[in-house]
Amino acid sequence: MKIKLCKIYLALLLFAVCCMTYYSSFPQQYNKDSIKKVLDAHEKNDSEKIKLLYNYALSLPDTAFSLSIQYFQQGIALARNLNNKTELARGLFFVGDRYARENRSDSSIYFLLQALTIAEQSNFKTTSIYLDLGEAYRGINDIKHEYYVSKALQAAKADKDSATILGAYTSLIAMADEKKQWSKLDKLALEALPLAKELHNAFAFAYILEAQAEEYISLQEHDKAIDNCRTALTIWKDMNVPHFIAYTETTISVAFTESNVRDSALWYAKAALATAERYHMDKEIGDAHEALFKYYNHFGDYKNALKERLAFDSIQEAQSLEQQAQTVTRAETSYNQEKKDLLASIEKQKQDAIERNKRNIQYGIITVIVLLTLFLLYNNRQKQKAKTKIEKAYTELKSTQAQLIQSEKMASLGELTAGIAHEIQNPLNFVNNFSDVSNELLDELKTELAAGNGQEATAIADDVKQNLEKIIHHGKRADAIVKGMLQHSRVSTGQKEPADINALADEYLRLSYHGMRAKDKSFNVTLQTDFDASIAKINVVPQDMGRVLLNLFNNAFYSVMEKRKRVSDGYEPTVSVSTKRLDNRVEIHVKDNGIGIPPKEVDKIFQPFFTTKPTGQGTGLGLSLSYDIVKAHGGEIMVNSKESEGAEFIVLLPGANS
Repeated sequence: MKIKLCKIYLALLLFAVCCMTYYSSFPQQYNKDSIKKVLDAHEKNDSEKIKLLYNYALSLPDTAFSLSIQYFQQGIALARNLNNKTELARGLFFVGDRYARENRSDSSIYFLLQALTIAEQSNFKTTSIYLDLGEAYRGINDIKHEYYVSKALQAAKADKDSATILGAYTSLIAMADEKKQWSKLDKLALEALPLAKELHNAFAFAYILEAQAEEYISLQEHDKAIDNCRTALTIWKDMNVPHFIAYTETTISVAFTESNVRDSALWYAKAALATAERYHMDKEIGDAHEALFKYYNHFGDYKNALKERLAFDSIQEAQSLEQQAQTVTRAETSYNQEKKDLLASIEKQKQDAIERNKRNIQYGIITVIVLLTLFLLYNNRQKQKAKTKIEKAYTELKSTQAQLIQSEKMASLGELTAGIAHEIQNPLNFVNNFSDVSNELLDELKTELAAGNGQEATAIADDVKQNLEKIIHHGKRADAIVKGMLQHSRVSTGQKEPADINALADEYLRLSYHGMRAKDKSFNVTLQTDFDASIAKINVVPQDMGRVLLNLFNNAFYSVMEKRKRVSDGYEPTVSVSTKRLDNRVEIHVKDNGIGIPPKEVDKIFQPFFTTKPTGQGTGLGLSLSYDIVKAHGGEIMVNSKESEGAEFIVLLPGANS
């Protein structure tokens, strides 16, 4: 019973924290009637009217639930018509809040999820929506509670929003209290209590002390529990919050009972019962009877213990029946409303269909007249000319496309060839150097043999042998590189085969880097790799996936090279590559700190022939082909970028079990 009470009143506290920022954006100098007059006088359907509709709905008391929802829905409909996503997200957020205050978590979640989707596409901050969603899911005991509250905490810390940070801490503390995760509760309370003091939030401060008291009782640290309860009780009385006064009196009574302090235990239990009865709070009356039962049972007064137990069971049964009745009533109300909305929607669809048919008939008549006029005006010769022009334009377009594709292929081939040449040059240098040294040693060997110095000749022969072994070693190394390149250069059959994605990424990263170095000896960049060793081989077409990786690496190197030209002091070009296994998927991240992509161009980069590079340096086919290849593998490719700070490309591929 006590846990249920906490959920209701803590939810109200947190929803108040969430809405404070948004409520304050509306003019507060008008009362409800004044706002209604201004709203009725405002005839223009604009953003100001949306705010007036929301403001009037917010000014209505909780008892006018249906009316407030009606005005919120009017504002939401107007926001949709005006395509005002910020106000649309705000309205959906307010409706979700209203349903939450009615303890209708399912409806609250429905509207809050819509608000979150719209908010992510607008300037409306998602922090408070996350916190609201967390509390709504906690209301139905859903494990998503911790996920959304944690996201709210992370976002609030980034925005330095102290009030929302405290709200998130309080929600997480409540959950830790319910699950009896005491070490987690202690850690959260250690961070939340100083913040509550700093913000002068007595409500949150007292609630956290109360949660710690529950922990101390479970750990048999009754003195600490009593101290916390006394402090919290003083705050509740100063704030005149009867529910929490009775709640805390019940908690301190249990602590005194388990400490064998009879007088104080009985006094606080009776005080809790008196407080609950004075304010007609059924749940708290039941809690007080339960505390009295524990007291009498603990000290051996079983007659009174039985009496209190019967009283507690009676109240609990009545509450259960009341909750069932409320559930049935809410279900009936919801059904009737949904039925009403459905009938209204059907009627509207019928009217819309009639109007569409009328318009279609009118458009059809106009279209026929226009077509007949055009048919009479244009003769066969004009049609033939138009056809010739179209065919010529189509032929030129196909030729241009073919040239661009060939240019892209040649550019990729040149970059790959430069990388291969740089890679194979190193072992060849070793072969040449050791061959030259061995040739000189053979001349010395002849000289020593002619002089009859057998021991010195033997030592020289050993040196020659070692050189030959090194020549063989580096020759095999060059042979392996050539075979590997031949393997990659084969025409793709389109057949997938198990491949080590970490090795593939590492190999093409080196090839791309050496290709850049071959074109510009001054090019230097810090390479960072973080490959997940737990990734098993996945089914891909290695040549095609290598083309995707090579293109992403080349783009990243180009980006940091361009930024180095613009920013000379204190800039360190960096390209990082990482892989990660997620359930049945594999993620590949390619990140750079280069020039980034302008926001207006992010949505176009995967379009064929679109390029951010200067004329002559890019065809606009690299990312388009990469997108098609990844899609053909059943995966996705995404981009996150901030102009002047860098870009990150994320490739998602099906894992080994896909």
